[in-house]
Amino acid sequence: MSVFHDDWNFRFDAQDIDKASNFKSKLLDLHEQILNLLDDEFKLSNIVYNGGSLAQSHDQELKMLMEKNKQLRQEIDCKLEGITRQQSQYEKYKQDQKQLSQEIKETHEAFLTAKKYYKKFLKMYYTIESRDIDKQTIFVQFFTESKKDSENYSMRLLRNTNTGNYELLCMTPNLPNFKEVQRKLKETNDVSEALCSVRQAFILIRANKRY
Repeated sequence: MSVFHDDWNFRFDAQDIDKASNFKSKLLDLHEQILNLLDDEFKLSNIVYNGGSLAQSHDQELKMLMEKNKQLRQEIDCKLEGITRQQSQYEKYKQDQKQLSQEIKETHEAFLTAKKYYKKFLKMYYTIESRDIDKQTIFVQFFTESKKDSENYSMRLLRNTNTGNYELLCMTPNLPNFKEVQRKLKETNDVSEALCSVRQAFILIRANKRY
């Protein structure tokens, strides 16, 4: 890497051409000057490069620039790799957020469905309606929390406090299997079986009314 400067002066007197010896001497001298100048141009006086490095010549300066360019390229590649990694993490975060939002939506919909079903679920409430010395009348109410469901399903049981035996007195509405439930309860005294049987019958009545 070299340039010709404006102060390079290789002129000589053309009148001296007639003198062969003088011309030859001038030509050799000029040749020597050119070689010296070219050689000097590739030798620099310690150039401070980029705040610290010293370049002894244009070639060395070029090598230093190429090395610096390589270093900068590595730094750029490192930055690009970091940006790519962050972009990938961001895309994964967006995907996770989308999946989480979908799961929340599905969970919420499932909750609403369950809540809707629970309101229509036939629950049971009971209380001791009246009592005597040795007898208790137990009122059992089957109900839902749905405001649209105004049907009332209930039954009354008579309990002998001395023997612990139960008797089915009545039910509303009166079911076709009333006599059968009444007979089984008297034979087995299985209150839970009687309650489940009556409740299931009420559920079937409600289901048939909806269709």
